Amino acid sequence: MNTQALIRNIEDLSATLNQKQLIAFLDIMDALAAMTAEAQQLAKQPNVPSLTSATPVTGGMH
Repeated sequence: MNTQALIRNIEDLSATLNQKQLIAFLDIMDALAAMTAEAQQLAKQPNVPSLTSATPVTGGMH
């Protein structure tokens, strides 16, 4: 999805939300933007170890 389509979809969605829902949605978008910026900064650091594989979780909840 290109940026223009994403913006259009967000605008369409926001038109259907009440004020409380819109505030919560915008808070989520702000948090995602902050996490993206942090991840970009971490990716630029040469001494940050990268994960090559995930550790399996055993005994999870069912």
